[in-house]
Amino acid sequence: MASKYQSYFHFLVAKFYRNYRRYQIAKLITWEPLPPLEEGCTAIIGMCSRIPYILGANLYCLSKNRWSDLKAIIIAVDAEKSSLPAGFEEEVIKQFPELKLTFIYYNHRQAQFTAQVNDPYIYSWLSWSLCLNHIWTKTALIQDYDALILGKEILAKRYQAFSESGAKMQGITWYKGNNFVVEDHLATTFEAFIDVNWIRSFPPVMGHNKFGIFKGRQVNYDTYLDIQANYTPESQRTVMPMSLEDLAHPSNLITQYMRFRNSPGKPSLCFSIPMLPFFYFLAGRTNAFTIATQALQRGDPEHVDLLGDGVQMNLTLLDIASIDFNFKLILQVLLRYEIKPFKELIDYGIALYQIIKTPVEQIWLGDFTPVQREWIAAAKRL
Repeated sequence: MASKYQSYFHFLVAKFYRNYRRYQIAKLITWEPLPPLEEGCTAIIGMCSRIPYILGANLYCLSKNRWSDLKAIIIAVDAEKSSLPAGFEEEVIKQFPELKLTFIYYNHRQAQFTAQVNDPYIYSWLSWSLCLNHIWTKTALIQDYDALILGKEILAKRYQAFSESGAKMQGITWYKGNNFVVEDHLATTFEAFIDVNWIRSFPPVMGHNKFGIFKGRQVNYDTYLDIQANYTPESQRTVMPMSLEDLAHPSNLITQYMRFRNSPGKPSLCFSIPMLPFFYFLAGRTNAFTIATQALQRGDPEHVDLLGDGVQMNLTLLDIASIDFNFKLILQVLLRYEIKPFKELIDYGIALYQIIKTPVEQIWLGDFTPVQREWIAAAKRL
């Protein structure tokens, strides 16, 4: 299989750079002693402090689908405590009293280094590692920050299967990319269950990305892939899929937002950006769609303050298919949680279609299911 690098020399240069970065981050965290772990599962979430209200949507769905073995949720905030809006932590804990929530924060050194290098892979690795330093159950669920759980029993069934299998890691799909193939049987991290004692038996830095040779291929090991591929028998790596009905997970949502935050108004991929106001709405910010609609109605696709937080988003690369797909996801969640039709969503959708000059006959023409079309029609009548 071909490598993305022009030559072996270029591969070695990339490997050297990554190893130097691993040397740097190895100093950021070490494992702290833990008491004997108890049966059960803890969901661990790496939180992006620059877009805090995504968290509420995530927890809303987890709360609706919690099962008896979900003992706690640990949220690692990727900055120092002062970075969040005043009272945010207390508000979230009050909003979800049925969840045993714990917030932890980067120390000054960790926050300073990660802000300087601004690497999303370091952020996720460090956040999960911090959570694993505060855990008290034998199993962890890696819950992606921008994932919405929909399946009523899926997490409970997956957890039971994982517990009974003796596996060390259970993903929802096999990893493919960076010169790895499905047949390598390496589990992806998102929505993965992991054995806490197993992952903590390796130094934290071993979980971070690295370059190497695997089965004769030049590969880029994503988070925890090296540990799986080279230190864990294939029989202890499993998957149990989650269907589209079980999970709404827009691709690269946080990454796309952060690009606009770092480069305001610059054209960039934005195919998942339309989901952002919905996350805010689901988190309890009921005016999120109104704010987004008003920003779109100003008519400047190169400067859209979609969340009202001052981040100028350039939506010139947005297309009709992406808008349709985002609204399919939104409607999937609304129907799953029996949220009644409301006109603000229709107004937001029309403003989105219009900002990219969608022909009238193609507005709401997407591949919506009959039930989704009924919801849209009911909302239009309001």
